[in-house]
Amino acid sequence: MSFLLKIRSIRLDNNKILVSSFPEFFLVLSVFSKELFSSRFMGADIDWFAYLFASVYFVLNLGRVFLVKNAFTNLFLYILATSLLSIFIFDYSFGGFLKQFIAVFIIYSVNIIVLTRSSYQHVFELYIRFAFYSAIFGIIQYVLFHTVNINILMGPHGRLDSIAYEPSHYAAILIPALIYTFFNFKRFKREFMIMIIALILTFNLTSYLTFLIIIAFSYLNPLYIIFTVPVLYYVIFGYLADFNENFSMRISDTVSVFKGDINILNSTIEANGTTVSMYSNLNVALENVRKLNFIGSGMGGNEEAYYNLYANTMFRYNYFYGLNANAGHSLTIRIFSEFGVIGLLIYLYTIIRRVVFMNGQHKIIALACSSHFLVKTFKLGAYIDYGTPFFIAMLFVNYLDFRKK
Repeated sequence: MSFLLKIRSIRLDNNKILVSSFPEFFLVLSVFSKELFSSRFMGADIDWFAYLFASVYFVLNLGRVFLVKNAFTNLFLYILATSLLSIFIFDYSFGGFLKQFIAVFIIYSVNIIVLTRSSYQHVFELYIRFAFYSAIFGIIQYVLFHTVNINILMGPHGRLDSIAYEPSHYAAILIPALIYTFFNFKRFKREFMIMIIALILTFNLTSYLTFLIIIAFSYLNPLYIIFTVPVLYYVIFGYLADFNENFSMRISDTVSVFKGDINILNSTIEANGTTVSMYSNLNVALENVRKLNFIGSGMGGNEEAYYNLYANTMFRYNYFYGLNANAGHSLTIRIFSEFGVIGLLIYLYTIIRRVVFMNGQHKIIALACSSHFLVKTFKLGAYIDYGTPFFIAMLFVNYLDFRKK
């Protein structure tokens, strides 16, 4: 096994992207492995490749995990303390917390250890290479489906989703690479062009919005923002709102719900499933604020809080009742629900601090990683799928490297 941990210079292609070790290779591969290696186990989707790699590496590095303080040590301690406090004070169950915390602790520890022991920039460019290959596969997938009716891992929607379950899920994997190649266009012309085509073929609102928002706010220059914000507003509400029926429905339903024109928390279907999922889970988080609970329901507690809140309401007869209750609809809403206002502010501060005060390639990597969390603000609430541990660890390691300069 020491050979696997120390092997050097695995050449991947003519661009001379080198992998320092097999753990780095497996770490990047685990960003893309969810659909190919997942199955249901004890009521949850388990990515067996990612879990197996993380578990083996974790056991082999137990001393480093527990004896050496890393960038996530304070994060783990905060999660542990606030979650146990919520369980004891607000009488939430312990099982949901334990199931989530063990997986998060193992997988996040492995990500931060591998990246701190490697040339993380090379690892990130290895991820770019995998994203590029996934985009090529997605385009082939799309063409085959729409020309000769051959379906390779594509959902019934007929939109490009490559190696993910849905186009919006694929966006969480693809867009960080797209942002990175956009700002390094001279080096990655081919990669950017292929990946932007893949992004377009997702025909997904989350994909388009995330890319546009990151580009619009990439420079903290007042003149730049004065120009880009009106353009962004027009693109969203003047163009994308009429781009197709799906986009129009999602935008108009969401605006109507938050304006109070539609009440979706009843027994009838008044809006699309995405909007109902987002609003119903956000309402769970807001319920904590109403009860002056500023530390949330604890890790893994959103699902229990959701069913407690709606147990005696007409909403429990709604077709979309329970949709994404386990994951809180999006990562941002889930953090707001499970860690309260305090946890949400810490989360936002952590991301913003590691993006805003950067320059050069450090800023580009930070912007690329932050796009993943913007995708997961719109949709996807799991802590450990589609590369979330990888991108948060990359943000931390990139920031620490920047501070050394």
